[in-house]
Amino acid sequence: MKRSIAVLLLWCVTAGAEEPAAADARVDGALDVVPFALPAYQPETSWLLGGAAALVYQPPKDSGRRESQLLLAGAASVRKQFTLSLSSDVYAWEDRLHLGGTLSAARFPDQFFGVGSDTRASEKEPYSPTYYELELSPKWRVLPALYVGPSGRLQIARVAGQLPGGLLDRGEVTGERGGTTVQLGVSAFWDTRDSTLYPRSGSLIRAQARMARRALGSTTEFNLLRIDGRTYWTMPYARHVLALQALLELRGGEPPFYDTGKLGSGEMMRGYYEGRFRDRQHLALQAEYRTPLFWRVGSVVFASVGNVGRNLDAAMLSGLKPAAGAGLRLAPMKDVPVNLRLDVAYGSDLFFYLNLGEAF
Repeated sequence: MKRSIAVLLLWCVTAGAEEPAAADARVDGALDVVPFALPAYQPETSWLLGGAAALVYQPPKDSGRRESQLLLAGAASVRKQFTLSLSSDVYAWEDRLHLGGTLSAARFPDQFFGVGSDTRASEKEPYSPTYYELELSPKWRVLPALYVGPSGRLQIARVAGQLPGGLLDRGEVTGERGGTTVQLGVSAFWDTRDSTLYPRSGSLIRAQARMARRALGSTTEFNLLRIDGRTYWTMPYARHVLALQALLELRGGEPPFYDTGKLGSGEMMRGYYEGRFRDRQHLALQAEYRTPLFWRVGSVVFASVGNVGRNLDAAMLSGLKPAAGAGLRLAPMKDVPVNLRLDVAYGSDLFFYLNLGEAF
């Protein structure tokens, strides 16, 4: 839900910037307040509606500096799932400093299938978690496209609504009643994309390494290394784009079940319910080919493989799970490179997704 709202924010701001009068007003930079609402659909939420207000700073025209945003967002689904967040994506000191952070609360009734890569769909059980989270990640620019800095995260989770006699009720799963997670570490990103909305060339790599310790206030102790890499190529055919993504999450120790790697989502491994399979280690790869059709309509085909496991070993790598699908794209506004996205994908089941912005 959060990603959909953020994409719509960028769409609204970019649309406003395309107007000539607005462009002239931005010679010295400008602040805007952007309100909006967003309907969407995905398997985990069914239909949902999100709304937000954003304070956006667009730097002086032709300055080469990055846009800054403060976003207050909320969303609710027909399954009585709610989320509210305040996030920061601010650049300061001539883009030498990036101030990233999120303060959020969510109540997200969901399904738990167990831990591991061979759980059964028939054994799913409901639970109702509530999350409160604070994440801070200031970064300094150390190279033209590379930002590095410390990272901290506090999460307080409460889990209720367990199925009587189920896995989460028997005390056999770490975090079955919730808990507190305090993580400290470092994070970085390297971004050479030609566009944040619809990249046709360049790459984006995000990395973070964090540890949770009881001495810091955590209920359990575990480590996390997460690397998300994406690259984009423009094909010889006009406006055709090949996009690739690789995601690796490695954990040591005993993370709570709600903080493990989850296979499936509307962005990676479409065709799997998010959390259908979950465990300490998570690996996923996907490719997508994007083709214009006519007017503002385009199409995509995509395929992915991934798996989760207790350890990153031969058994996990030999049991990669496949998914594939296709979709249509519609650009609601001329010269604004953000698409409405309708995808149909098959992995463990046949799912469809309606959202704004590309999957990655």
